Amino acid sequence: MGDQVRINGNLYSWSSIKLKVGGEVYTGITSVGYSDKRERVKGYGQGRHHAPYGRSAGKYTPDNVKVTMWRNSAQLLRAALARLAPDGISYGNVEFQLVIQYIEFGGDPITVDIDRCVFASNESGDEESPDPLKENLEFDPMVIRRNGLTLFDSTQGAPV
Repeated sequence: MGDQVRINGNLYSWSSIKLKVGGEVYTGITSVGYSDKRERVKGYGQGRHHAPYGRSAGKYTPDNVKVTMWRNSAQLLRAALARLAPDGISYGNVEFQLVIQYIEFGGDPITVDIDRCVFASNESGDEESPDPLKENLEFDPMVIRRNGLTLFDSTQGAPV
């Protein structure tokens, strides 16, 4: 099935995005980026052609999720995660799910489940400007699913 015709003419855009961390919606996000890859290696054998004989099944690697938030929203997120920690302060110990939904009237919703995330880094910097202050956060995920679809081989089940 090819691309769909848009009834209302709207493509997915920034206003189509809803982001949830640990089931809670956060709206103070100004940027989000994520990626995953499956690295495969070609295997060579003998033959005049010296072309690949085959390839490996591959190694799946989800990269860190990068999120830019307004400073107050970033602090609220850290505080929410810290409340889930056994000691009430170590937000870096908490594993959580990040869900990004793209919803546009007349279009099929796209849901990206980014599972088993942990907090990886905070980056802050301030400078004179009329702009509100932001922070860059990174989360380390284990699995990314796009509408339930996986880049890795799921024939024997998905990782827990």
